[in-house]
Amino acid sequence: MKKKKVKKLSYYRGKADKILQDIGRLTYDKCLICGGEYSCLHHFILKSQSTELRYNMKNLIPICSNCHCAIHQGKSSGKVGEIVLIKGMDWLNELLKLKRLGIGKYYGRQYFEEMYKKLKLLTPYRV
Repeated sequence: MKKKKVKKLSYYRGKADKILQDIGRLTYDKCLICGGEYSCLHHFILKSQSTELRYNMKNLIPICSNCHCAIHQGKSSGKVGEIVLIKGMDWLNELLKLKRLGIGKYYGRQYFEEMYKKLKLLTPYRV
């Protein structure tokens, strides 16, 4: 009998990330900042800074490719400020609180597998 191969954390993280962007394409059609054509969901608090907020919809900003490039090329202070003006200080404070709650938590394969399964349920089609 063949042993069932256990999928790695990176497999589930990649699948969950793809579904998240698919959800964004189904939900949004324009950039929150400039109103341009929607390109992707931007993590306001970066994925590298908070796994806790990686799949939290409050942390995801619908954005166009021009604004997204500007943010990631270090021209972000104006764009980040615009997002905070649009979303509000209560929103920002809530995100920062959630970020602090995630500090020190372990996010292993099981976490990403569960997130993948939850996100998959939110899509109107099988991914």
